[in-house]
Amino acid sequence: MTVPLAAILAVVVFLMVRSRELRAWQAVVVGLFGFYLAQTHLADPIAATVTWLVNGLTHTT
Repeated sequence: MTVPLAAILAVVVFLMVRSRELRAWQAVVVGLFGFYLAQTHLADPIAATVTWLVNGLTHTT
C-alpha cells in the first residue's frame, strides 16, 4: 500500500517544484515522500544511482 502513496506524493512534489514555491508544510510533504519512497522496492536502485552519480562527479585520480 505504500507504493500508491509514494506515487501520489511524487506528483505533489513534482507540482511543488514546478511552481517554484516551497513553504514549510510543503517541505514536510517532501520529507514524507522520502520516507515512503524508502519503504518501496525502489529504494535500493535509487541509492545505487545516487552513489554512482556522486562517485562520478567527485572522481579524482
